[in-house]
Amino acid sequence: MGKVVEKFGEIIQKECEKDPAKARQLLLAGYRAKRLQLKVRPKKEMTKAGQKAAVEVFDSMIDPLAHPEDSAMVSLFTPCEMLQIAGLHPYSCEGFGCYLSGTHAERMFLQHAENEGLPETFCSYHKVFIGAAERGLMPKPRFIINTTLACDANLLTFRRLAEYYGVEQYVIDVPYGQDEDAVAYVTEQLHGMKDFIEQHTGRRIDENRLRKTVQRSQRTMDNYSRYMTMRADKLILGDLTGEMYAAFALHTLLGSEGVEDFTIQCLKEAKEAPAAQGTRLLWMHTTPYWVQPLRAVLNFNPKVQIVGSDMCCEGFLRADPEDPYRAMAQRVVFSAFNGPASRRIDRGLEAAKQVKADGVIWFCHWGCKHTLGGAQLAKEKFEAAGYPCLILDGDGCDRSHGGEGQMATRVEAFIEMLEGERT
Repeated sequence: MGKVVEKFGEIIQKECEKDPAKARQLLLAGYRAKRLQLKVRPKKEMTKAGQKAAVEVFDSMIDPLAHPEDSAMVSLFTPCEMLQIAGLHPYSCEGFGCYLSGTHAERMFLQHAENEGLPETFCSYHKVFIGAAERGLMPKPRFIINTTLACDANLLTFRRLAEYYGVEQYVIDVPYGQDEDAVAYVTEQLHGMKDFIEQHTGRRIDENRLRKTVQRSQRTMDNYSRYMTMRADKLILGDLTGEMYAAFALHTLLGSEGVEDFTIQCLKEAKEAPAAQGTRLLWMHTTPYWVQPLRAVLNFNPKVQIVGSDMCCEGFLRADPEDPYRAMAQRVVFSAFNGPASRRIDRGLEAAKQVKADGVIWFCHWGCKHTLGGAQLAKEKFEAAGYPCLILDGDGCDRSHGGEGQMATRVEAFIEMLEGERT
């Protein structure tokens, strides 16, 4: 299968040189075929919950390619409940960067972005998408809505894309302060987001439907948090790609019925799962799901499992959905990705305790200054709390960085150390 996908990626890149519209149709056909395979013939190791998340996220990649006129480009942390009510598909910049890498089609677009002046140290998820957009592969959205959370790439990427596509952009400015003034400030901007959507679509966002959708978001977060607690004592096998599916589902698709169903299935499987065994890891940041030697170590392995990821739960909190704008604002303002790295580390410590992790991997995705800058402080604080921490360097979607074998070797050595400490 790997060779087939690699060949498909080559075809997409070559066709994009000649006819970007045709390359887009090929990409859409490939994603539809993969979505069908996940729906009817998933990997035998994949859980039903994992299957549900994968299908939901594939749908969110297919819809903007098939219906760009009804799609709004968003950043990962943009609250998307209002888009759902307006009948708009969230069009994820980071998601497509990830998917194009999974399609083995990233190299051409990374090179284009760097040739056009983006530095090598710029986030590769964003570089892949910018390159694909400017080479004509990614269709024009109806408009763009993004937050300033959580990286500086957001400030450049979405402004550049708005200018390139010639579409309107709405920016939700998230202050570093995590207090009531910040919540009120973002709440006001979310009311403005409603006005922006209605103005540019002519579609009314019904307040009652919005409350019900944000209620669903709250139930979904509560479900997944309970799942994390239950998973602490259960053996549930997963893979690196599955963690990314869950992260996208619990952000861009939060509030949808499909993602709530995913979390309900998670709870059902946790209830029925056997007792925990093996080494248990908390993963901090994105996963380099494409690294084959690392996949061989971590995917569907009863001897070692990733039992939590901060990308899935960084914004979980209890909020009152009867005031949906304020509830969405609280989720963004109190995100662990907002502000200094210490907030993210503290949330990671809570998650490590919740899932009963044996150790923590802090993945320094190349280009993510927030993660790189907090690495040493994270290691100190995790280890002071009794959680051995491995700082792992790599890239979430750029294969040209190499070092795949060394990455897997370091993880294997870390797991062996954890196993020794448990015996």
